Amino acid sequence: MPILLSISAANLDDESLQELTRRLSQDLRDEAGIEASFPEQPAATGMKGDLVTIGQILIAAVGAGGPIVALVNVLRAYVQRKPSLQFEFQTKDGDKVKITA
Repeated sequence: MPILLSISAANLDDESLQELTRRLSQDLRDEAGIEASFPEQPAATGMKGDLVTIGQILIAAVGAGGPIVALVNVLRAYVQRKPSLQFEFQTKDGDKVKITA
């Protein structure tokens, strides 16, 4: 079951937050071996293309063991660089877990 990871930081504008989200998504794929992509919303009437939600990453379900440890290590590295980051994980069923530094 996919998990939605939402990222926020009070001191980042939308552009900076989206750049950080892109880097985190890439690091999750490269360093943790986790399938990560950007959730898309259908475009509104009259607009071309789908909308990408700022600060969100859709990650494949992560099982126990190596992948979860790798995920935690990647997130820890980001929090060490930017302590204001907050992460919220949400399952398809709506269950949420929020992590703040």
